[in-house]
Amino acid sequence: MKRILPAALTGLAAGAVALWLAKAGAAAANDAKSPADAPEIVLNYEQSNGQKLFEHYCAVCHGTAGEGDGFNAFNLNPKPRNLADRESMRRFSDHQLFAAISQGGLERGKSNLMPAWGNTLNERQVRYLVAYLRTLGEAK
Repeated sequence: MKRILPAALTGLAAGAVALWLAKAGAAAANDAKSPADAPEIVLNYEQSNGQKLFEHYCAVCHGTAGEGDGFNAFNLNPKPRNLADRESMRRFSDHQLFAAISQGGLERGKSNLMPAWGNTLNERQVRYLVAYLRTLGEAK
């Protein structure tokens, strides 16, 4: 009886380790496929400040990820721009983005629904927003 018990315990322990390894391997494979677990982008000082401003002033219409799907977007026609569309955003210089934020859409020949933030935000804050906009659409 003494010989059977250690052999059974060894077999049981080996089975438990094999099961744990199989589950750990499957979890690692799922984690590798999940974009939520991809390395997070580290924002610099300007971008981080811009993110806070974006979340406070812009996300209402543009959405937290900048995809134009904020909770107020369904009320707007035309819909807010998808700021996370990297190809589309490359067409705009930082100066153009600064002007659009400061002067609003109507002054830039765009939607009159985009307010002019130049009276609310100072130049430094608008620069922070532009810096943050450049991070939208990157793999996170």
